[in-house]
Amino acid sequence: MLVPVHIKLIYDTESLRDTSRLVVRTLSACQCNRRALEVAVVRMNVIEHIQLRICACHPAPRQLLQAGLFPCSPCHPSLAVDVNVLDFVWRLFLHLPPNNTAFCNTLENFLASRGYKLPTKDTLRIRFGNSLQWYCSLQHATKIRIDSILTMTRELVRGDPLPPAEDAAIADEEHAAPSRPNTPAPATPPPIPATPTGRPVPSPPTRHNRRRRGAVSDDEDEDDETGSDTSPFRPNPFPEPPPRTRPSDYLISRCPACFGALAHDPSQKVDVNVCIDACFTQKRRRKGARDPPRTHPNTVFVPEPTADSMGAHVETTRPSKPSASKKARTEEVVDGYDGNMKVPRSTLDDCGTSFQAANEKEAKASTKFFDDTGIMGILCRHDRVLWLVNMRTAGEKQYYALVLLETLFQHLPSNIRVGVLYDIACQLHRSCVNFKFLDRYLDRILFAVSVFHAYGHRWPCQIIYHPLKCCGFGFTNGEGCERFWHSISKLISYLRVSGYHHRLYTLDAQIEHADKTSLGRLGAWLVRRTAHCEGKLREALQDLRACGHEEGFLRAQWADQVAVQTRPLQRKLSTLYCLAVEQVLQARQKAQQQFERLTSLEESLADDDCTEEVRIYAQTSLPQARQGWKDAKERATRLQNALGVTDSEALKKLKHSRYYTARMNARGLKERLRSKLRDRKFELDPIERSFRRTRSENQRNEHASQAIRRREPNIAKLAKSYNKMCDDIATLIKTKKAPRGAVAPTPVPSTGIYKLDIDDEIWQDLGLTEEEGVPPLWLSDDSVRSGIRALLQKDRCAEEAPRLLREREHLQIWFATEWEAVSKAISVSEGASSPGSQRIPILII
Repeated sequence: MLVPVHIKLIYDTESLRDTSRLVVRTLSACQCNRRALEVAVVRMNVIEHIQLRICACHPAPRQLLQAGLFPCSPCHPSLAVDVNVLDFVWRLFLHLPPNNTAFCNTLENFLASRGYKLPTKDTLRIRFGNSLQWYCSLQHATKIRIDSILTMTRELVRGDPLPPAEDAAIADEEHAAPSRPNTPAPATPPPIPATPTGRPVPSPPTRHNRRRRGAVSDDEDEDDETGSDTSPFRPNPFPEPPPRTRPSDYLISRCPACFGALAHDPSQKVDVNVCIDACFTQKRRRKGARDPPRTHPNTVFVPEPTADSMGAHVETTRPSKPSASKKARTEEVVDGYDGNMKVPRSTLDDCGTSFQAANEKEAKASTKFFDDTGIMGILCRHDRVLWLVNMRTAGEKQYYALVLLETLFQHLPSNIRVGVLYDIACQLHRSCVNFKFLDRYLDRILFAVSVFHAYGHRWPCQIIYHPLKCCGFGFTNGEGCERFWHSISKLISYLRVSGYHHRLYTLDAQIEHADKTSLGRLGAWLVRRTAHCEGKLREALQDLRACGHEEGFLRAQWADQVAVQTRPLQRKLSTLYCLAVEQVLQARQKAQQQFERLTSLEESLADDDCTEEVRIYAQTSLPQARQGWKDAKERATRLQNALGVTDSEALKKLKHSRYYTARMNARGLKERLRSKLRDRKFELDPIERSFRRTRSENQRNEHASQAIRRREPNIAKLAKSYNKMCDDIATLIKTKKAPRGAVAPTPVPSTGIYKLDIDDEIWQDLGLTEEEGVPPLWLSDDSVRSGIRALLQKDRCAEEAPRLLREREHLQIWFATEWEAVSKAISVSEGASSPGSQRIPILII
C-alpha cells in the first residue's frame, strides 16, 4: 500500500532533496466515518504536534508518508519521524554498530536542550525503533518493485524472452510480502532461480532441541548434530545445474567485473577466481526461541535447510576417521597418490595435522554458549561477497565449503572453469577426489591455498597449491575474505546478542552497503592492479636477463624440481628402518668409546712417567675395559648382521657414520626450526585478527605478544645451532669423511627468518635428503633458482594482464547494458515508447 506513495514521494522531492512543500493535505470528501488523531512529529531540531483526520479511505500512514513523515505503528500512531531523520540514521548505522538506544537518548537530550519534551520519558526509543525498522522494510519493498522493472528491461535489451505472466504474478506476490511465514522447505531444494529477487526465502528452521548432559564437551555436542555412521544415506541436495549461456543475473549483480559478460576462454586455465574462508568471531549467544522471521530481499545467505542437507549428505558419504591403532598400521603402507592428485598422501597427512581448520572435531566456538558459531563466505577476487553460510557447529565443517561451491556452480554455465583458494584447499581437494564430492564439477575446478596461510603447508604441497607457483591464478592472493571479516568487525559485539533473523538481516544490509561502495571503486582497482602487474613484469624480465639462462632451460628445471620434490616416499616404514640404523650407529660409537678407553689405559701402563696411583688404576681396570670393548664390538656386529649385510644403503651409512649422524641431526634441527616458525605464525594469527579490542582482550593480546617475543631467542638459538651443524657437515665433506658427491646444507639467514615467504631458504633441504650424486641445478645453482622465480613471476603476469583486460570489458558491457535498461525503463514509464514496441507491465503508482 505504501510503496506507490513512497515512490511518488521520492520522485516529487527529487530523492528527498526538496521537502519544503510537503504538508499534511486536506482530505477529499468521502462517506467514511472520520476520527481525529494527534501525532507528535520528531524532526532533527524540533518536535511538532499535528492533527490528522483519518478514515478507511485515508489511513494515517498514507497521509503521513505523503507529508514526508513515517509513523511508529500501522493503525493509530502517536508519533511520526521525519523521513530525512530516518534516512540519516539508517545510513549512520551502516558505518557504525547500530545502537538505537544511544541515538534516541542523544536526540531526546538534544531536543530537550531546545525546550522540546515528550510527555513521558524513554518513549522515543521504542517508537523510533519501530519507525526505523519499518522504514527500512519500505525502502527494500520499493527497491524490489524497481528491480523487477529493471529486470524486465534487461531481458528486452539482451534479447531474452519475457517471463510468463503467471511467473511475474508469483514474483510480485513474493515481493509484496517478503516477511510472511513460508511453507515448509521440501527435502530436496528446487533449482536456484537466476535472479536475486526471485530467490526463494527459506523457511525459518526449527531450533535444535538437544538435551544436554551436565559435562558434555563441545565435540560431543557437535557430533550429535551430524549423526553417525549408521545414518541412512542422504543424496546430494542440489539438482543438476540448469543450462545457461551466461552467468545468472544474481552473479552479475554480485560482481559485474567477474561475471558481467563472463564466457569461457580456452587460452586461460580458469575463467574466474573465488576464495573461501570461515570467521568464528561473528558468533551469536544461545537464547530461547528465535526472533520473528525477517529476510533481506537481497540476502546472500544460503538457506539453512540446504546447508543441513549438504551436511547430512557429507556425513553419510564419508566414512568415520580411523582409530589410532588402525592409523598406525596404515603407516606401513607404501606411499602414493590419491586419484589424480599431484601431492603424495604422506605430505597431505602432514598438512592436515598442521592446520586447526583441517580438524573438523577441533572446537573453535562453544555450542554450549553459542547458537551460531560463525559464518563462512565465498568471495570473488574483488572482495565482493557471493554467498555466505551460517555455521552452527563447533568446528570448521567441510560441508560448508562444499555447499558454497555447489551453489556457485548452479549459477554458472557448464563450461566455466573456477579457481578456488582456501586455507586448506589440499584437504578439500583430497575429500572431493576420495569421496566424489563436487564430482560433476571437479574437472572444472583448480584448487590453491591462500597466500598468507601457505606457510602451514609442507613444501611439496606449496609448490603444487601455492597460487604464485601454479598456473591459473595470476596475482590473486585469496585473502579477500580476511579483508571482508575486518570490514564487518564493528558488528561483533552488536550481533553477539541479537536475534537469529535480525543478525542475518543486519549482515545482509552491511553487505549491500559495501557492494554499493565497492562498485564505484572497481575502475580504480583495475588501474591499480594493472600498474602492479606491469611493475612485476618489468622486475621479472630484468631478473631473467640477469640469470643468464634461457626460458626453455628454466622451465625444464622447474618441471624437474616439481617432479622430484612431489615424489612419494619410498616406504612409510622408514621410521623403523632409521631406528635400526641409528641403533647400529650408536653401538659402533659406544664400541669406539670403549676402544679409546682401553687404549688410554694401555698407554698409561706403558708410560714410565705416570704416577703409582694411575698405574694401579690402569692395571685393575684393564680387564674390564677389554671385556667392555669386546662386548660392544659383538653387539655392534650383531645389530649390523640383523640389519642385513646386503643392504648397501645401510653399509654406506655405517661407513660414514659421523657424516650421516650429523646430517640426521641437522635435518631434525631444521624440522624443529620450521615447526617453531609455523607455530609462531599460528600464534600471531589470532592476535592480528583481533577486532573487538576491548580492554581485557588488549591485555590478553599484549601478554601473548610478549610471550611470543620471549620465545624468539630460542628460535634464534635453534637457527644458530643448525648453522653450526651445517659448518660441521661442510668440514666433514672437505676432510673426505663423507660419501662421494655429498653436498653441504645451506645455512639459514639470520635476517628475515620469521617471514616464511614461499621462496625463503627455510623450505629447501639441500644436502639433507637421500639424493645421491651431484645435486640438480634447481637446488644448488643460485642463478637457476633466481631464474625460476623470475620465470614463474612472468607467467603470473601473463595470466593477470589478460584477466584484467577481460574484467574491464565485463564492466564496460555491464555498464552499457544497465544504462540502456534504465533508459528504456524511464522512457516506458513516462509513456514515451514507440508504437508497436513491446510494453513492460509497470505498476508504480
